[in-house]
Amino acid sequence: MPVKPRVAFYGNNSHGIGAGHIMRLYALAQAAQVFFDITFIYKTCSLPLLNKLHQANFNTQQIAAPLSTDELLPHAFTAIIVDDYDLTTDEWLQLNQLTIFIVKLDDALDHQPIWADFVINPAPNVSLEEYRQRAPNATFCLGPQYTYLRKEFAAQDYIPIAERPDLLIALGGTDPKSLALPLSRAIIDALPEAHVRLLIGQVHQQQRALELLAKQHSNFSIICNPPSVAQIMMQSGLAISAAGGTLGELASQGVPTLALVTVDNQLPALGSPLNNSWYYAIDTRAFDCNQADTQINNDLLSKIKVDAVNLWHDKCLRQDMSDIARQLIDSQGCQRIIRQLIVSIQQKSEL
Repeated sequence: MPVKPRVAFYGNNSHGIGAGHIMRLYALAQAAQVFFDITFIYKTCSLPLLNKLHQANFNTQQIAAPLSTDELLPHAFTAIIVDDYDLTTDEWLQLNQLTIFIVKLDDALDHQPIWADFVINPAPNVSLEEYRQRAPNATFCLGPQYTYLRKEFAAQDYIPIAERPDLLIALGGTDPKSLALPLSRAIIDALPEAHVRLLIGQVHQQQRALELLAKQHSNFSIICNPPSVAQIMMQSGLAISAAGGTLGELASQGVPTLALVTVDNQLPALGSPLNNSWYYAIDTRAFDCNQADTQINNDLLSKIKVDAVNLWHDKCLRQDMSDIARQLIDSQGCQRIIRQLIVSIQQKSEL
């Protein structure tokens, strides 16, 4: 049996490898594992995320910070797939000294040169011409047809909006604005007829208060790290979600969404041509979790609540939004990326 090429999947951010990074790398790894011997490498990583990787039979390897040629060279990787907002220029130069195939998961957060052979960005408003200026010799996978989706998102049978009982709140792996508690309270009070479900990937910083809220309200429940996120989404007639990679998952399941821009790297959701189509984006970066009762906080929560109530009571509009979302994104994005990646690696090896 031929030996599979070794490929490193490297994810990191200022807090270590996060849920957003791991989920899109994980989705790509699922599609790639038939063709490559995969190792997830990281500087820091939480135990739950490591367990998830090990349960899927992926190899893991902790590496030192900063990245160095000396440490990576002995692994003899054919390629490295990089998902790291904070990688320094010197670390990119170290990677390029390895003379291996470099893939970058990009979110168009700056206009700096890209030192990679292959660039992926599933956003709908990306410019191929601008990317060619930043990486003139790279191959590109740009647009929603390359959305990162795990296998579970292809396995769900579609449920019409009128038959979905849940309103989903999903604020990312860390909920940096600590919106979960005040937002859940606001939505529970405004929509007592809806079953509000809060999706979290780990124990929340306000876990005790959230659990008390769940005991006090029969229409509110907390879901932590479920076996299938896709199944949860397919039961949701409306979502209030952080405007990151979760948007692609929600679109694939046809979930009308209020997309909350909580951090700067989610700003593309505001300027996207898809804003006000299947999702409505709201800039919540001014929310201050350290000062609960401020006019800005109250105004933001009020806007989210009003928009959620209006959408919840308009099933026809939500069905239209659901139909738009499902036409934009299918479940084959990662497969398309990996097919192109195999071709590109082969072409470079022949040069």
